[in-house]
Amino acid sequence: MLVPGNGYRVSSKFVADGDTLNLDYNGYQFAARLQWIDAPETQKNHTSVKPEILSHWKWAARSRTAAIDFINNRSLIAVVSQKDQFDRWLTDLYVDRISAANNLQIQLCKQGLAVSYLPFNRYQFNTRELVILRGIITETASAARKKVGIWSESNFLMPADFKKLTSY
Repeated sequence: MLVPGNGYRVSSKFVADGDTLNLDYNGYQFAARLQWIDAPETQKNHTSVKPEILSHWKWAARSRTAAIDFINNRSLIAVVSQKDQFDRWLTDLYVDRISAANNLQIQLCKQGLAVSYLPFNRYQFNTRELVILRGIITETASAARKKVGIWSESNFLMPADFKKLTSY
């Protein structure tokens, strides 16, 4: 069983989208939701002809591919925090070693393939968490300013807004 706050050497079993993965720790498989970011939602079993929906799915595929490319054939370290409402471990994911430069969330935000999704009603963070939060905020703002990735589209439907849609 996993203990919040601990880091674990894991392997990736499946990347569902840019912010959700299935990981394995010594035979224990678990769903991991990258904390503090929100990536575009993948298409799943829906169809649409609406340009804003099709654009969102296009960026979701790019986000997923970027996540796969970043972690592929690399040593992974997952630092788990807590479980969310969907029984996924909120996780910070690193390649090779724990550092901001090796953090998947920061890299996706830097490429404009995810946005910051900050914690509410939480006011205590350890130094490692503060480094990641600062990196996520900085890289999201930088990508937006430079119009990188999703930010290159003026009418991009943000992941949080996409999730509120009832029809496609």
